[in-house]
Amino acid sequence: MRLALAALLALAGPASAQDRPPQGIGFAQAEEGTWLCRHELPEEALACARELCAEQAPGQECWPTAWCFPAGWSGMMVVWLPDFHFTETICGAPSEAALTEALRTYCKEEENATNCDLFTIVDPEGNERVVEDQSFPGPAAPPDFEAEEQAGEPPTEPAGP
Repeated sequence: MRLALAALLALAGPASAQDRPPQGIGFAQAEEGTWLCRHELPEEALACARELCAEQAPGQECWPTAWCFPAGWSGMMVVWLPDFHFTETICGAPSEAALTEALRTYCKEEENATNCDLFTIVDPEGNERVVEDQSFPGPAAPPDFEAEEQAGEPPTEPAGP
């Protein structure tokens, strides 16, 4: 009887999303963006992210840049330096608050960062949310950055060369 019950349960498959294997999240980047995919296997998630990158950024090299398991909360932000900028990704955070604090800390510790703009948050289920008006000061921030943030004005974009 137990064997028959076990066979029936195995054939029924997962009863809910909570019964699915946990998923990780993989990221790939090119000059023009960052792409992500979720899967329980790192090679599958990263290959998927690279494929999306290759499709949407033709002619650019696409590099796998991050993998987290379990996926947790993820975020992407632009880190502004005096002469250029880059995208930083943090994944695997236990909560949105922990993710935001990790990104804020990264910016604060990036020696030449003038500021960092959070632009996307991904929840543990894979739902992406565009973030606007969320900037963190870096160590090289202009003196008026904090005042502009408190006044609700967007920070002044760093001057280029």
